[in-house]
Amino acid sequence: MYICINCGAECKELFRRYCPSVLKILKCEKCGLLADKYIEYDPVIVFVDLILIEKPAYRHLLYNSNFKSYWKISIILWLAESFRAWSLCDINETELTASKVDLVHNNGLQDHCNIYNLLLHTALAFAAFICMVIVVTELKWFIIGKKPYKYSIKDLSCALIVGGCGKLLGLLGIVWQHIASGPYYLLIQGYTVLCLLTAYSVVCKSGRGGSLIGLIAGFLLYGYICTSISKLHLNISNITLT
Repeated sequence: MYICINCGAECKELFRRYCPSVLKILKCEKCGLLADKYIEYDPVIVFVDLILIEKPAYRHLLYNSNFKSYWKISIILWLAESFRAWSLCDINETELTASKVDLVHNNGLQDHCNIYNLLLHTALAFAAFICMVIVVTELKWFIIGKKPYKYSIKDLSCALIVGGCGKLLGLLGIVWQHIASGPYYLLIQGYTVLCLLTAYSVVCKSGRGGSLIGLIAGFLLYGYICTSISKLHLNISNITLT
């Protein structure tokens, strides 16, 4: 069963093929618009609309396409975010060395900036984010007593992976050696939040306000893990040297 990319209603079929080179896209019985215009479009157009955070593009990708390589995207996100964190650590370590900061802080930073530690921390933060969003969403459905049609934990996980692709823009800052890395990363975070809100609303059939409620616990846990692990390394180094 497919869905209309405009209103989200279920559709038994999206098109009818009359011959190998001729097909006709059917209209949605509910809204009267073409059920999925992206069938005739080049994948590049779909990709551009995903970047522009268009809900129809997300519906097409998640429900009407044959795309199955979400695990590949998750690995790319994991490696990209770990590499971004490692590059920032390298910059901070250079600044600390140049400013002759005390040995405790420098050693703590070196332990935290180990690439294997960063890979582990990033994987833990991503997994915790997805699990927390799923738990909060399931709790919301339990309280409401009703789930949207075609909702599944698998679709929600895939939507969160697709929505998180905005973080890949952080690699551009590394390549270009952006001067104002802080504000630049905040813009990327804001864009990623919008992508996640759109992807979540597509799967859970909710507005962006309702989607924010489902995602906010995941954001808080993700931020807590990222900050607490850094402090943990610093405290361990402090205890060891003491």
